[in-house]
Amino acid sequence: MHIGLLEDDIAIQEMLKLVLQDENYAVTIYPTAEECLDALLTAKQDQAYRPFDLLIVDWRLPGLVSGIQVIQKIRDTTRFRALPIILTTAASFSDTPELDGLQVTFLEKPFAIDEMVDMIKILTRSDVVSER
Repeated sequence: MHIGLLEDDIAIQEMLKLVLQDENYAVTIYPTAEECLDALLTAKQDQAYRPFDLLIVDWRLPGLVSGIQVIQKIRDTTRFRALPIILTTAASFSDTPELDGLQVTFLEKPFAIDEMVDMIKILTRSDVVSER
């Protein structure tokens, strides 16, 4: 199982990468929205290539593109509409119009590592994936 991690905070990147690798997941870190979108563009052009099986996205990213905008672009690509996505944020709200229809699982920071790992296991179970 390959997990994409779109997170600009280096400490969070490294912590999640170590924990997820201990759980036998391969992890690719995307420190910017542009790098993540480039990987998706490559996948769009090469149907045999899939950059990740699940994506963890930080809501607030540096630059002009937010985590929500990345998710919107992913959902606009037919091939990735069912991709499991976990959206993390330090904000204490999840009921916003930007999230409507994006099929994301919301996880508020700070979160327990076990909570993240459990969420990944649930979202990647074969019965859950086949329903998407």
